[in-house]
Amino acid sequence: MIDRKKGLSKGALYGIIVVIIVVIIVGGVAAYYATRKPTTTTSVPPVTTTTTTPSVTTFSFLNWWGPEDPPGLKWIAGNFSLQYPQYQVSYTSIPGAGGTVAQFVILGMIEAQKPPNSFQAHYSPVMWSYVEVMPQLGKDFVNFTPIAQQTGLFNLAVREGLLAGMFNGTMFSLPLEAHRGVLLYYNPQLLRKYNISYPIMTVEQLINDTEYLASKGVTNIWVVPGGDGGWDQLNLWEDIFLGLASEKYGPDGGAKLYNEILYGVINLSDPSVQALVNQTDYDFLLLTKYDYSGWQTGTWSSGLADIINGQAFFQANGNWVTEYAYIWYHVAAYAPVAPYTNWTNVTLMEQPFPGTWGNYAVNEDSIAVPSVYNPGMQAAVVFAKFWDSYNGMKIWTSSGKGVEVWSNGTDFYPTTAQWYDYVTFKNISANDPAAFTIDPSDESLFTDTFSAMISQALALQNGGTAYITTFNSQFASIMHQQCSEWQTAAQNGFGFLGMKGQPFANYLPPWVNPTTYTYMSNYTCPTY
Repeated sequence: MIDRKKGLSKGALYGIIVVIIVVIIVGGVAAYYATRKPTTTTSVPPVTTTTTTPSVTTFSFLNWWGPEDPPGLKWIAGNFSLQYPQYQVSYTSIPGAGGTVAQFVILGMIEAQKPPNSFQAHYSPVMWSYVEVMPQLGKDFVNFTPIAQQTGLFNLAVREGLLAGMFNGTMFSLPLEAHRGVLLYYNPQLLRKYNISYPIMTVEQLINDTEYLASKGVTNIWVVPGGDGGWDQLNLWEDIFLGLASEKYGPDGGAKLYNEILYGVINLSDPSVQALVNQTDYDFLLLTKYDYSGWQTGTWSSGLADIINGQAFFQANGNWVTEYAYIWYHVAAYAPVAPYTNWTNVTLMEQPFPGTWGNYAVNEDSIAVPSVYNPGMQAAVVFAKFWDSYNGMKIWTSSGKGVEVWSNGTDFYPTTAQWYDYVTFKNISANDPAAFTIDPSDESLFTDTFSAMISQALALQNGGTAYITTFNSQFASIMHQQCSEWQTAAQNGFGFLGMKGQPFANYLPPWVNPTTYTYMSNYTCPTY
């Protein structure tokens, strides 16, 4: 897996984009998919002889899933071609956890006026990073809102799942599944060996368990790899923050603070908020003190093997871990409920990160289609509609990847953890939407603020307590930048997630008039 870029500026990253594009497109990744027969979930119809050969339109889909889910990609391509034989998708997969490498390749291609016909994006604020570099901003991407209304997703989606990537009613991409972030993974067999009770309910319990293990001379307690450029560090830091915040203020209050990070308006001048940040810093350093051997060069996917094999205890991440374990290690992740918590043969359990049991951090992958410089736009839109359909998502999530965004789903999932996440997804959306949020690591932040934040999280682990003051100062600067970039979106009518009357997580940023849902241009981003 390619290491993440560590805090590079947009300019520096764009400078290497051409080289990356050439390496990726000319290299063997695309060939991998081109030379393999698609695996389908439906039978192939008999071949018939015709006197004419129908023309086939090939279009591109750039993504970072290739190293993670080859079966799912092949299933999607095969079933799509069966239903639409006039179209063929060509995959270009760029490795890199969370798409940190791929997103800068996409940005460079857009700025060079050579965007992919379609590409993987997060259905979240980060989509604005692609929109803002287009000549005509939102006009240069397909608006999928009318299409979602036509297909029924607009009315039948889990509501907060629909709102999470919608900018004031405009969908610049279509969701393909819903992941859940802010989770904790462990091997129950290993915890039982040391008489550690689970599931783990509070941050304090998690810290106490870690210190108990250390007191017994145990090493390799945590898997927080450094080879992903700080992404794993940010996962743990943000999870601790939400856990502490939700324990103090309740799930809605914790999510509100998390969503203020999303908009860059968290009030760091409030002593109680700053105290939460400080406590998060210290708890993060306490846990990473017991990181596993070789963490500096490890990756989230390779580190997962240590959890499954009983060589490490805890890993904070999202339910793409469930997918990866199922596909590559042939291990099913189990939900943290009876009877599974009593089974003695389980080697991987997924639970909400301690303190966040009432929250849902939704992380949806999506497909975006540029409407300019794009001769393959029509085919790409058909592909997007196919994948976004109930059956398309069923095919995709049958590989262990996330859950349906559609609210009328059934339990066809190969792991109990997926069904548990799906039921929780629906229930919290229906009963407590204010407890929803999006984690910064995947990606409630924009591309530049995200890159800076993962860099700082890694620097915090490397620098220890001596780096806390610098980290907190950089965090404040990142928040100001995040808020400033939202102002550009707001000035163009895209200043909040959700739609008029239905903001995501029942939260509106302070620059939006709560009555008219219009931009209040006199708003000034906080400076600390």
